[in-house]
Amino acid sequence: MDPAFFGKVVPWTGLRRPPPPPNVRPVHPVYSRGPMRNMEQLPDGRHIETFTMRNSYEQEVQFGATTIYVVNDYGVMVPTECWGAQC
Repeated sequence: MDPAFFGKVVPWTGLRRPPPPPNVRPVHPVYSRGPMRNMEQLPDGRHIETFTMRNSYEQEVQFGATTIYVVNDYGVMVPTECWGAQC
C-alpha cells in the first residue's frame, strides 16, 4: 500500500498484528490433592476419623461424617460410633 495515501502502512486483509500474549495467572491456586482423611487417637484409646478439604480461601473445612473406631483383640479397627448426617 502507499503510505503517502493513508499516512501509515495499512496491512493487507488477514495480516493483522498478532494478539498480545495472555496473562496466565490463576485466580485461585489449584491443588491436586482431594479430601484428606485425618485419623487421630483419643486419650481413652479410641480413634477418631474425619475428612477435610481446603476451600478457595485456604481454610480447612470438615465434610462428611465423623467415625469413632476401637481396636479389637485381633488388632483390627472396628467402627463403633458415627456422628453426622451421612452415617
